[in-house]
Amino acid sequence: MTDKRILLRDIANCGNSAACHQAVTRAYSTLRDSGATDEVAFNAAKTIYSWHHPEVPKELVPYVISDWLP
Repeated sequence: MTDKRILLRDIANCGNSAACHQAVTRAYSTLRDSGATDEVAFNAAKTIYSWHHPEVPKELVPYVISDWLP
């Protein structure tokens, strides 16, 4: 039987210099700096990451990007 669990280390986890990483962190920081709530900024960051990596299941995206954000 094959184990079909997806591990975070096996999905698109971009480095700090990757375009998606920069876009996610810039959007989050810019929104927070302009007064947006953490929830609004985090949702925008999730949307941007998902646009760059549509292959990653939506329910895993928060776990991938959470370490990237301040």
